[in-house]
Formats: sequence, C-alpha cells, structure tokens
Amino acid sequence: MEWEESGGAYKRLELPRRPKTLASATPEQKYWRRFKTTAVTKAYAAVHCVAFSPAAPFDFLSTNSTRVQIYGNKGKTLKRTISRFKDIVYTASFRGDGKLLVAGGEEKDLKVFDAGTGGMLRMMKGHTRAVHATGFSDDKVHLMSGGDDATVRFWDVSSGQATLTLEGHSDHVRCLASNPASSDVWASGSYDHTVRLWDVRSQGESVMSVNHGQPVQATLILRGGGVLVTAGGNTMKVWDLLGGGKLLQTMCNHSKPITCLAQDGDGGRLLSGSLDHHLKVYDVQEYKVRFSMDYTQPILAMGISPDRNTIAVGMSDGLLTVRSRPLKDVNPDQQTKRRGGPRAGTFHYFIRGQSQQADEDDYRVERVRKQRLQPYDKFLKAFNYGGALDAALATGQAQVVASVLQELYVRDGVRLALSGRDVDALLPILKFLCKHITDSHYTALLTDTSMTLLDLYTVIIGRSELVDELLVKLRWRVHEQVPSPLSQHTGSGAPASRRRKGVARALRLRWRAACHREGLHGLMHLRVCIHTRVCTHTHVRAQGLTGAGD
Repeated sequence: MEWEESGGAYKRLELPRRPKTLASATPEQKYWRRFKTTAVTKAYAAVHCVAFSPAAPFDFLSTNSTRVQIYGNKGKTLKRTISRFKDIVYTASFRGDGKLLVAGGEEKDLKVFDAGTGGMLRMMKGHTRAVHATGFSDDKVHLMSGGDDATVRFWDVSSGQATLTLEGHSDHVRCLASNPASSDVWASGSYDHTVRLWDVRSQGESVMSVNHGQPVQATLILRGGGVLVTAGGNTMKVWDLLGGGKLLQTMCNHSKPITCLAQDGDGGRLLSGSLDHHLKVYDVQEYKVRFSMDYTQPILAMGISPDRNTIAVGMSDGLLTVRSRPLKDVNPDQQTKRRGGPRAGTFHYFIRGQSQQADEDDYRVERVRKQRLQPYDKFLKAFNYGGALDAALATGQAQVVASVLQELYVRDGVRLALSGRDVDALLPILKFLCKHITDSHYTALLTDTSMTLLDLYTVIIGRSELVDELLVKLRWRVHEQVPSPLSQHTGSGAPASRRRKGVARALRLRWRAACHREGLHGLMHLRVCIHTRVCTHTHVRAQGLTGAGD
C-alpha cells in the first residue's frame, strides 16, 4: 500500500514538548530589548550630564572635564565640541527650540552658547560656588540655576542678570526640575534632604517643601504638573503636589544611590540610573519596574530622546553609551514603489509580489506543499519498524527514541522492531536503556521495552560478553533506583531479626508495598527478571564449561 507524501494519509510523528518553566517576554520587555548599542565613546573624565534637545533631529550633549560635546545621528556623529571652560563642567541643557544651550560648573559662572556655531553669547555671574543644575524656562527668555552656595537663581537671558535669588536651602542644591504645566513653577533638590517648590511670581518664597529623608540627587515633575518624583540614596519617592505634598509611593529598587531621573516622550514611563550599574524603567501608573538595563560602570547621567528612539548614558569612567531602537519596518511593496521596481537578479526581485493580496474575483490556485519527513518517519510510513527504531537511535535524542517507541506500542510493533537482531544491532538499544531508564520521563516506557527485550533474547544470554556486561550494567542502574528490602528496616537488633524467616518475609512485603507506592513496581520486577535470567544462564554456562573440562 503506497501513500502519497503530499496527502493527508500519513501524519508525521509529533514529538512531545515539555512545559517551559520561564514565562515568555511581555510586549514591553520586547520593546525595550530592541534598543541596541549603536555608539560607545570614551571621554577623558567622568560624564556628569547628558541632555537631549527638545527639537528635531533630537541631538544630545554630554559634559566631561572642561568640555561640552554635541552628538547627532544617534551618537554616531560628533557635531561640535565647546571648550570655553577653565574647570570641570557639571551641567548643561538645551533651550526648548534647541538653538541655545547653557552650561555651568566649577567656574561658578553660567555661559550661554549658540548650539549651531558653538559661540558664546552670554556669561552670567552671581553664584559664589560651583553650579550643578541649570534649565531653560519654557518662555525661552529665562533660565534657572542651582549651586553649592545653597541658592537658586532666576536669570534673564537677554540682559544676563539674575532677576530673582531664591533662598531656603541649607546645603548644596544639586538638581532642578521645571513644571511642564507652568513655566513659572520649579522644583529644587538639595543635600539638606528637602525638595522645595518655587513660584517665581511669589517673589522669593517657597510655596511647598517635602522632606525626602536623604540627600536629594535628582528630581522630576511628571507631565501634567501634579506629581513630583525625588531620588536620594537608593530610594525614589512620589509626591502629590495637588494634594499638598502627600507621599504616594516609595520605591527601593536600586542597591546604590540613584543619580539621575528621566521621563520618556509619551510620559508613560519613568527611567532611573544608579551607581549600581543599572537603568530601570517604571510604569507611572503602578510605579513598578517593567524593565532593567545593565551597564559596565556606575551611571552618573542619563537621557532619552523625545521620540523614544535613543537612550544616552554617561558613566563614571568616561564612557558614553548610546542605545537606539531600529526604525519601524517599511512595507516591501512601498519600498518597491518608491524605488520604481526591484533590480533584476536581487533578492527583492525574487520575492516580488508575495505580499500582494488577491482580489475577491481572482481565481485562487491551491498549492499543497510536499511534506518533509524525518528518516524514522519514512521507515514508519513504510512499516519498517526495526529501521524506524534504528534511525531514532542514530539521532542520539532521548525524546525522539521515546516518541518512536510510543508509536510502536500504539501500532503493536515493538516485538517486530526488537526481534531478529544480532549482537551489533542489540548494543545501541541496550546502551540507550542503561543511560535513560532512570529518567522519570521514560522509566515506565523503557521498563516495558526492557522486559520485551529479555523475553526475546534470553537464549543468547551468556554467549556474548558485551551483551552480558550491558545487562549487568542495566541491573545495577535499576538497583540504584529501587531501594533494597533490607534498607526498609531500621532499629536496633537488625542483624539478629533478619535471620528469622518470618521477619525477612515481612521485610520483603514491606519493600514491595513501598515500591508500588512510589511507582517503582515495574523496575522492581525488571530487576528480579534480569537477576534471575543473567545469573541462571551464567551458572549454566559455567557448569557446561566445567563438564567439558572434565
């Protein structure tokens, strides 16, 4: 009887799949895993600040030593280096339109530069100690700064003068955050453990203050202007500004101090960088960690582009690492249309038209693909059960051999597959049984197979040393799995009690009951059969040799 391979008469052997222990990745994890490292730059000193331009094409800057460097093309291109500084630059930021940037550091003075040419436009003096935080106002004509002199200053860019000095902190001011809902409201974080909310219309008075409990290193006001996030030590806290500074959430997901905070372009995710080499992504609805990125060095600064396609991270050893997400795939038909058709001989020419959808009135030609079969499937299809078992053993995969044996039991062809074998054909089967009979997934199946093998080849036991050695090995493998009947007895006086016939019988009954309870009754029976037949035939063979010698 011949079956067509392209038809549905023969069903290919399906291998069983064990359940996976690890949960599959969530869509969000898949999204963040698409960020791949596109550029790595080594600077002279630690990277203290990373900031993206709010305007397209979303260039970003980094500060290290006495320089401010501007990068484009996802960090692959260094557009400009500004080195108009005599000491370390700690902070820099772009204006909303990306045309100006302000920088400050150990020099105490603020400097405003043209982002396009790198020329210095303003130098603003006022701070008495190093400046660690700067930021432009949304009105584009004012900026805010904070420094180690414990003051926050509000500047007029056009005149270069500080129009307002905000005092209230008792220690270094290390971070600033503007309110996206109002250009007049700012938050400043200090090493005095407090974050103060300022309204420049209130003429120098703090409108609200919250106590973080540790020196504050980073602060951020989320979109909408009603939620404040503070970071100090390894703790992040979320505050309700509209509720009078009520604490909403406390998160301790880092093992070392947090150094920077950022929010993605859509406002749905919060990012934090820490000295523990990790960058974590949080959901702003539940404030739970959704993803974590590992880096090689402690993170000092971090930024994400407004289009959420690029993440730049600055580290303590001067490394600037840029990770980018590939652009969305374009439909091949649209690419072909835009190019005017693929060039002959190319891969796109070969696959042209595959994405074309058929119209309702088109005639569809169904093509039945030829079924590809494994060697053991071909033998099963031809009812060659011995060949199917040999082909499965040749793969060296226990799962394949077990599947073929199960199929042979369903077809009642195990005895046909095992019979008619010489010593060389028996050895692979015996070796497989010795190796896998103690595997809990295959114990029951291989126990039945071993019993069938013993029934078929009892007569050749004692004629081949290789077969006898494998049978003895199989017996010891089963002996390791099945407990000894004497091991079930515990207590003092055991050697004396074992000499009694009644007690020995009770021990054997208890052992059998334990084996049945643990599902080892098949192995127990197999152990007894191997021991009986191997020992019997070995004894008979020895007697024959002795008689021949006499």
